[in-house]
Amino acid sequence: MRIYDGFKFKEQDQKIIDNYMAFRSGHSDKTVITNISGIRIFMRFHKNKTFDEISLEDVIEFYRKHESSENTKIQYLSRLTLFYNWGISENYFLRNPVEKFLVTLRKSKKEREYLTKEQTNYLLSNVFEYEYRLFLMFFLHTGVRNSEFRNLKIHDVDMDERTIRILGKGRKERYVFIDNELYSYLKIWLIQRDSKFPKSDHFFVNRLGNPIRLTHLVSFTDYLNEVSKNKIGFRITPHILRHTFATRCIDMGMDLKTLSLILGHEDIKTTSIYLHKNKESLKREFLRVMN
Repeated sequence: MRIYDGFKFKEQDQKIIDNYMAFRSGHSDKTVITNISGIRIFMRFHKNKTFDEISLEDVIEFYRKHESSENTKIQYLSRLTLFYNWGISENYFLRNPVEKFLVTLRKSKKEREYLTKEQTNYLLSNVFEYEYRLFLMFFLHTGVRNSEFRNLKIHDVDMDERTIRILGKGRKERYVFIDNELYSYLKIWLIQRDSKFPKSDHFFVNRLGNPIRLTHLVSFTDYLNEVSKNKIGFRITPHILRHTFATRCIDMGMDLKTLSLILGHEDIKTTSIYLHKNKESLKREFLRVMN
């Protein structure tokens, strides 16, 4: 896994993490990586300490000062407390410094987070690594899920018809479409990909020609959050990019039924959450009426 902020677990902590990953190996790769990512984000905040040195005060400091949403920080601490409880059962730790504070926290109910137009432009202007810029454009312009991105095959993409066949949840088939901006990125990618790895049946491959794995997308996510330099206010993930795509479609006038089919929602009620009135659209509507 590539780490862009230079953070690595201390040697004694890395051994514990390796054993924890082995313990959770019965879970999906996504679940394991998500749990470790939350733990890593916490320890990066307290990079001079080991797991054994973390105190209740350190946990509170993370919650108060880490630049992410309160709900996101609660998720990180939930993963960390599971890790500590496992460590206690395996005699790695004597105590769990997270648990007492975590039980006092409650997730707030709020609209789904997404990138505004300004935040999207800021992010795009700071992503210079070609591979990750391609990934970012694909997520922003198609709204696909993490797993759908990784499982995309070369025969699923029809550049002439500008359509992409997606095999979504429950192996249900749907289509997303290629606009002009994304088309130019995919055309360049296909030239490079076909010249180096013509035999691979996956559309997106790594630099060795192998299919993109979840760990690769974790590195992509870490990269986005590193280059955004805490200007966004919450952690950017492929799912945030999916919310951004959906919100943009609604703001540009796409009807709910069409968007529901593109996103692969079984129930249009799920899609209706994107009708939230964000600050940008409120301001735009106010100025339209008042001016």
